[in-house]
Amino acid sequence: MTPLAGCPILGRVIDRLRRVVGSPPIVVATSDRTLDDPIAAFAKSEGVDVFRGALDDVARRAHDCALARRLQAIVRISADSPFIDPAVIGAVIARFRQGDVDLATNVFPRSYPPGVSVEVLATEALDRMLALTDDGGDREHVTRYIYAHADRFRIANVTVGDDRYSGVGLTVDTPDDLARAAWIAGRLGTDLASANLDRIVALARAWQEGQR
Repeated sequence: MTPLAGCPILGRVIDRLRRVVGSPPIVVATSDRTLDDPIAAFAKSEGVDVFRGALDDVARRAHDCALARRLQAIVRISADSPFIDPAVIGAVIARFRQGDVDLATNVFPRSYPPGVSVEVLATEALDRMLALTDDGGDREHVTRYIYAHADRFRIANVTVGDDRYSGVGLTVDTPDDLARAAWIAGRLGTDLASANLDRIVALARAWQEGQR
């Protein structure tokens, strides 16, 4: 809910998700604790569906959300990613739709910046994973168990093919991250929701140079 260029970061994420080709449904899956009521209220004010579930068991929350909305798969996007790229999301969805994987991802191994992470996970695979682990870390990080046991799941990775994004981060987890995001947003102006990844990364590198 921290503001970025006059709108909560979550709103910036939603703005970019709305540009994914095919307009897949967006669901904000937050916890059922009272502290997260403002998240639910904001999402609803944006006309976005909301699902509320377990605080610490994020994998269970994602699974229950998928079942409640009758989804055969979910596209997992973190809400600390105001520069998530619609084209990258579309590419990972397209890979999943080829039909031969449980998980399509762009982080195994990572070639896109943190903050542009996309995972498309079959609900059935998530169901299997929940039956295989009760480890708190696995349940919090959703796909950690799947990556650690890649022999048990069919995983496809979408890559850039080179190191053009090496050394760049776009998540907003710290005050410095927020300062970088605000600087980038200020330079994008009205293009904040539509700017492509290469333009955003170029600005992130310019910001990094300015901090040296």
